[in-house]
Amino acid sequence: MPRFSLPDQDIAALVAFIHTQKTKAESQVGGRRGVDVADLQTGNAQAGKQYFDGHCSSCHSPTGDLAGVATRYQGLKLEEHMLYPERARAKVTVTLPSGETISGKLAYQDEFTIGLDDASGWYHSWPAKQVKYKIDDPAEAHVTLLEQYTDADIHNLMAYIQTLR
Repeated sequence: MPRFSLPDQDIAALVAFIHTQKTKAESQVGGRRGVDVADLQTGNAQAGKQYFDGHCSSCHSPTGDLAGVATRYQGLKLEEHMLYPERARAKVTVTLPSGETISGKLAYQDEFTIGLDDASGWYHSWPAKQVKYKIDDPAEAHVTLLEQYTDADIHNLMAYIQTLR
């Protein structure tokens, strides 16, 4: 987006407008600002466990990484955590033209550049066209499933995940 060259008075007017619109939106009645935990317990926990066993258990364990997840997150935060995992950082292995490989956590990627943080915390980057790289993204399965979930799948899975205390 191009930089705007506006007088201070116009910038102040824009800021005032945005604040007014935010206040107006927040004052509307009937709008939900969150999700009640009971709304997320409408599914069948047993059907959710079956879905979990068939789609999620190759990467997750109710007694491992998900043990106690329902005590750490409730309501909408629990559902957001399930659908859009925050800390699932991709790993990448870069093969240089010399054949040397360097692996680490994916730090940057666009059509021109691939970058990683190595085990020592050092950042490395290369022009994407000059190296070969393989990305292992643990959240990729979550992204793929977003297109496949039915409402029943989500309700059932959420009912099951809420039992993981």
